[in-house]
Amino acid sequence: MALNYAKLFSRRVTAQTRPIPGSTQVANSGGGYSWQVDDWTRFDRFLILGAEGGTYYIGERDLVKQNHDAIVRCIKTDGIRAVKRIVDISDSGRAPKNDPAVFALALVAAHGDQEAKALAFQNLSPGSPCRPA
Repeated sequence: MALNYAKLFSRRVTAQTRPIPGSTQVANSGGGYSWQVDDWTRFDRFLILGAEGGTYYIGERDLVKQNHDAIVRCIKTDGIRAVKRIVDISDSGRAPKNDPAVFALALVAAHGDQEAKALAFQNLSPGSPCRPA
C-alpha cells in the first residue's frame, strides 16, 4: 500500500494541537496554536476586557501577570503613547470597567519616565476620564 504524504503534511488541514507548517504560530494557553499578538494589541485588550475571572484556559493571576509584563514593556517603549491610549479607551467608553485603566496608569507611575508619570498623574486627578469612581 502506498503512503499518502499529503495526509501527513497539509497546510489546509492541521490539527489545532499543532502549528500550521511554515507558519509563525506559537503555543497558546488552551494547548493549541495561534498567532502571537504584539504588546500594544495585548495592552488594548487588557484595557477593554481586563482580566477579571481569567479565561477558560488561563487563571486570573497568570493572565494579569502576562498583561502586566506586556504593559510595562509598552510603557518603557513609549510611556506617553501608553497614557494616551489608556485615556482614549477610557474616555471613549470602550471598556465596561475602568479598573484596568487605573491599574495601567499606576504602572506608568511606577515604570514610566518623568514626562509619562506627569501625564499619568494628570489623568488620575478629579474630573479626568480615568479617575476611579
